[in-house]
Amino acid sequence: MFFTEKRKETKRVNALIEEGAKNLPTDDEVLADRVKEWAFDPKRLQMLDGERYYRGDNDILMRRRLVIGEDGELIEDKSLTNNRIAHSFFRKLVDQKSQYLFGRPFSISAGGEDYGDILNGIFDQKLRRKIQNLCKEAVVKGIGWLQPYIDKEGIHFQKIPAEEVIPIWEDSEHTVLEAVVRVYTSEGYEGRRKKVFTHVEYWDLNGVKFYLMEGGKLSPDPLKPDCCHMKINGKGYNFKKVPFIPFKYNEEEISLIRYVKPLIDDYDLLKSDDSNAIMDTPNSILVVKNYDGQGLGEFRKNLSQYKAVKVTDDGGLDIKSTGLSTDMVEKHLMLDRKDLYEAGRGVDTQSEDFKTASGVALKFLYADLDLDCNGIEREFLSGFEEMLSFVNLWLRLSGQGDFGGQKVEFVLNRDIIINEEQAIEDCAKSEGMLSRRTVLENHPWVTDVEEELRRCGEM
Repeated sequence: MFFTEKRKETKRVNALIEEGAKNLPTDDEVLADRVKEWAFDPKRLQMLDGERYYRGDNDILMRRRLVIGEDGELIEDKSLTNNRIAHSFFRKLVDQKSQYLFGRPFSISAGGEDYGDILNGIFDQKLRRKIQNLCKEAVVKGIGWLQPYIDKEGIHFQKIPAEEVIPIWEDSEHTVLEAVVRVYTSEGYEGRRKKVFTHVEYWDLNGVKFYLMEGGKLSPDPLKPDCCHMKINGKGYNFKKVPFIPFKYNEEEISLIRYVKPLIDDYDLLKSDDSNAIMDTPNSILVVKNYDGQGLGEFRKNLSQYKAVKVTDDGGLDIKSTGLSTDMVEKHLMLDRKDLYEAGRGVDTQSEDFKTASGVALKFLYADLDLDCNGIEREFLSGFEEMLSFVNLWLRLSGQGDFGGQKVEFVLNRDIIINEEQAIEDCAKSEGMLSRRTVLENHPWVTDVEEELRRCGEM
């Protein structure tokens, strides 16, 4: 009896396990859920906010003037002035950082001359401009992405919008990618009907899978079969790592917009309200006695159109002067501006301190910007190392040589406002104590160190 009951219980448990297994989501269903969640992920929405504010599309532009209606509810009053003044502080802060780090061409020093020439050929002006734009992307969205790919002309790097990339990390520190999901849309035709298609790509160490998403479900893309990462001489290969390279603004991958948006919104609102008050508030208050009309709307119309109003026999119109003071608003705006550059770690070029600063004082004003850019530089140097690993693999597979063991150094020549005469004098005094390359890298007139070394006959 005991064993019979035991067998029945075992069958029941096995049946439950089998039934539960049938109800488990498939890999494609899990992937579809991840894509749907990403659409409303706070990190992605913050990226879109950063993109909007960089374009100057601030929240103030959507503002309506509301008043309390007769029923006590807020209603829009379109008769009120509605100046919506958006300030481009965010664009200035972002451009300061990217220009400070990449306004001048960065230098590449390689162990061997041949290797150096190859790298400078790959990191041409087009790629350098792309990297500068990638710095903007990283600051605006918290992280930027490059995707290496290979065609018959060589290895290239494509910038992928950060809001399209869903990284799946192996570790909590976000240093190793397990896979990447890319989601983007395109316009096309289904028959004669124009349609927006949602594409989903799943990249891992085994290659890439292509899907189309419709109605919240994934289906294989009929025009793009699953494939490997790259083809060289007709043969397919996969990189040893997922072919996406992160370039972070900071370790936490947090956009600059998170730190400055409340201050920008407050500044926009105060400046707009101040402008509205100047235009809406009259220089005097009109006190009407026994007005011969239907209401204030008609009164305002007659006063505006005819410069006169009708009153009864004992009626009249008294004028009470009033002054409009904006001193408190101006003080608050000044504090907002100061806090904004403090939080954004930028340089307010309109401040009185900046106009009179020079030498050490000027460097002190750049201290916050320099501190923020130190962190960006560390993250980008890490990204450059990742780029080199893909470049070296391509060079080896294409038979151009194995340069994996050679040392490469990237030097970012920061574009800070300096006393040029003093800088040249310091470079001259450093001759003999420092290498010619180091001196040239810090000389304000030198834009291409390698070319200058060739002219000096040292290469």
